[in-house]
Amino acid sequence: MFFAIVMTKYTTFKTFEKNFPYQIWKIVADAALRQIAVELRDTESTCAILYIFDFDGNELLKHKEIDEKEWTLESIQHHTLILKRVGDTQPVKEGILFLDMQGTPRHLWQEYTWIDTYRDMVKVRHRNFQSGFEEYIDIKTLEKKSNTGQEQEYCSAIKMPVPYSGNLPLYLQHVGIQDLPWISRAADRILWSYHTKEHGHYHLNLSVADTSKLLVTQCLLSDMPKMIPQPYFQIENQIFLMSYNKRKIVSYLV
Repeated sequence: MFFAIVMTKYTTFKTFEKNFPYQIWKIVADAALRQIAVELRDTESTCAILYIFDFDGNELLKHKEIDEKEWTLESIQHHTLILKRVGDTQPVKEGILFLDMQGTPRHLWQEYTWIDTYRDMVKVRHRNFQSGFEEYIDIKTLEKKSNTGQEQEYCSAIKMPVPYSGNLPLYLQHVGIQDLPWISRAADRILWSYHTKEHGHYHLNLSVADTSKLLVTQCLLSDMPKMIPQPYFQIENQIFLMSYNKRKIVSYLV
């Protein structure tokens, strides 16, 4: 077992840990309002089940079941869940659904196909057209526009750590890292995440450092039969990761 080793008074802080009855299918986040939406899939009906909670782990919506399996979670913005309909033979088919924070429909567009989601807007196309003729739905007002009059922006607050293949700092050179480590930044701190192996099982670890020294090392996930392909996603100084069985989300302030 790989326990936390504190090198200074600096430490990480677990903000929440959430368990779910089925495997996590998709996670989306609204960084501006500090909210996360999670889609599970019922193993028998294969229909989506939705949860919403804030960055402190407080549940805002619990186990909202969607009646038709074609609906899948696309985004969360402005206290609104955005769902799109997918087809058996095509990635997207006509159907866009907005739900409020209680899981109640705000609006359903049966005749429009989802194209893309931007900050404040969803880009759509009427089902009668194969290309062109795009329109935009304002997420806050539900107003439909043929042209927004401005260039659209993505909500890009979510960061993913990237694989690192260069020379390791001295404090990581004797750790026994399996495969490549990942690296990201949180303010002036450097986050290193990597797998170690012990007794045939893998542990996912996080080492936080400044420009000159190691501050703390924390075991995030332990005793896994395989390495996971992506350690976490990050919003500012908070990281979010799934357990190996994809039934739990854990978050840390770093």
